Amino acid sequence: MGELSLRAWTLQFVALTTLVYVVDGSLLPLETERLRASVGGYAVMNCHLDFPFGNEIPYHLQWDKDGETIFSWYSGEGEPQVADRWGGRVRRVGGHGLGGGSVNVSAVRETDAGLYRCRVTFPNRTPPARNNGTFYYLDVDGGNLIVTPPMNVTVLEGERAELECLPKSPEWVVQWYREGMPIEALPELALRSELAINGSLVLRHTISTDLGEYECRISAPDGQMQSASGFLDVQYKAKVVYSPKERFLPYGKSASLDCHFSANPPLTNLRWEKDGFLFDPYNVLGVFYSRNGSLLFNRVDESHEGLYSCTPYNSLGSEGPSAGVRVRVQRPPAIAARPQPLYLVRLGATVNLPCTVTTEPYYALPSIRWAKKDRSELPEGRYSLMEGNLTINDVQEEDRGVYICTVSNEADELAVETELLIENVPPRAPYNLTALASFESIHLSWVPGHNGVDVEYNVWYRERSESEWRTMKILSRGVTDATLVGLRSATDYELRVLSQDYIGDGLFSKPIFVRTLDPELREDESETMFAAAVTESATSTAVFIGTSGAVAGEGGPGELAVNVRLIEEGALVRWSREPSESARCTLRWYDAGEPMHRLLATVSTLQDYVLVSEVEEGASYWARVQCANAQGGAALHVPEYTRLRGVAVGSAAAALLLAALAAALCLARRRLRPHSHDKRTR
Repeated sequence: MGELSLRAWTLQFVALTTLVYVVDGSLLPLETERLRASVGGYAVMNCHLDFPFGNEIPYHLQWDKDGETIFSWYSGEGEPQVADRWGGRVRRVGGHGLGGGSVNVSAVRETDAGLYRCRVTFPNRTPPARNNGTFYYLDVDGGNLIVTPPMNVTVLEGERAELECLPKSPEWVVQWYREGMPIEALPELALRSELAINGSLVLRHTISTDLGEYECRISAPDGQMQSASGFLDVQYKAKVVYSPKERFLPYGKSASLDCHFSANPPLTNLRWEKDGFLFDPYNVLGVFYSRNGSLLFNRVDESHEGLYSCTPYNSLGSEGPSAGVRVRVQRPPAIAARPQPLYLVRLGATVNLPCTVTTEPYYALPSIRWAKKDRSELPEGRYSLMEGNLTINDVQEEDRGVYICTVSNEADELAVETELLIENVPPRAPYNLTALASFESIHLSWVPGHNGVDVEYNVWYRERSESEWRTMKILSRGVTDATLVGLRSATDYELRVLSQDYIGDGLFSKPIFVRTLDPELREDESETMFAAAVTESATSTAVFIGTSGAVAGEGGPGELAVNVRLIEEGALVRWSREPSESARCTLRWYDAGEPMHRLLATVSTLQDYVLVSEVEEGASYWARVQCANAQGGAALHVPEYTRLRGVAVGSAAAALLLAALAAALCLARRRLRPHSHDKRTR
């Protein structure tokens, strides 16, 4: 027995001398893991448990720092024992691959740096220890300004709470924040708090809403700043925070009756009473408890009426029951006449959307509300409501959409939908037509009368002395101007614009009457003359004539001198503009050979020229240029070079053939002359 005691004492002595050697000699065990944390932060130290044969048995968990026990816990017991300086900062953690003996050190301080060891022993087993135990060495950074950072604090409601934050120098500025907001910016909290001389935040009287994260920020005169946070947990008895006086439940449907409470620590029990007696859902058919303590009624009937109250409990107790809630059972609203799913009406017609309810004796009528699903307003002055039916008079295009009828009473709410479509709604006619006339062309622009993006336009025009109309289709959607080319000079024209969409043709615009310019009135070939017309009706036409790019009318745009010529690379379009002008110019290139003058390309540039590379032989083009308020145009006809080359080749071949014939005749004549001479001599 003495030999065994001596051996055990020797083992303890060896372990003690090893620990002293490690600390004093600044040497660490080979299996030591180094951790790093900042002041005010946290460090998680992992410690796995190795049970004999893999079966958990009673054990003792102990954490030491530099040979001093800071945490001790026996399995099966309640709260662990923590050293005074470590109170509230060391607690067990688990999950995410952590062992059963892992701990979290929060609110790290500079003095927390050192060697930590996890030790696990088994009191009811011999030998009492196995291969358990882990070494960690903690390095603490960032302790330049804060000596003692704040730590998590738990108090009861009404008690005093203090969050520490000790700076290295008392001259440094200490500021406190709650959830990112300065304490001074929270008047209700500022009245109950004060800043101590050592930098701590003191709350004289805590309430439940003080719970949250508090941050301490320390600033030094040289601009350095350091912050650390702590959590204030205010615990209180479970209490009711809201209780309605009356609650209606729908007859024949499922419903719930809630108890609005607040509890910290969490709720442990909830007691219901009905008409002053204990109400146990387990003894009532069709009534159940939900996880949060609410009463769930599977099918409401008149037996569920009464005066209910609830009392919540947690580990600290309860603040008392709620005020009585009078529960009444009412029939839910029922719709007698529902609207059809879809209504298709014509413009200007009247449509009636029914939505009537069934009446119940002894109950108030449900309320009925109509609204559009897109939250737009009902047509002002064109609708009426009578007994829940919605009538819309003089239906317009903007009335299309989905309508919702909502029927509600205190017990429940119902909603039905119907859709209103407008039959064959053509796009509105364009308006405010404006025309700018030249010698052989007219530029026309207009304002669209439809807000849609799928609208196309056709320009209809004719000479006023003729009955035949010609059309020009605008192929690009969204374009609201066009240039008519190849017109006769000094001729009156009538122009209209027709809009159309996927439904069909819309309405024609009001006509505009324009006269092209007369070449005989041109005084100088270098000047360009044009006429502009703006009209809204046939009787309000105004014509303006000007020269040299000026419009002799109020507000009319200027005229650009545009020139188009062929070069080897294509067609070069140039126009004149002042060097100081910086407005962007737009070139529209039309195929003037087609009856409808198809738009081929649109180019925007800051230069005074554009090169059109693709031109075809024998084609006619029209170039229109607009720079700010000035615009102009010019035509181009590309010769048929292929035909000209064919004619040239044919002419050359004919000339060669004629030359050959002439040479042959000359040769024949020469051969015949000597023969004739011999005959004469004989």
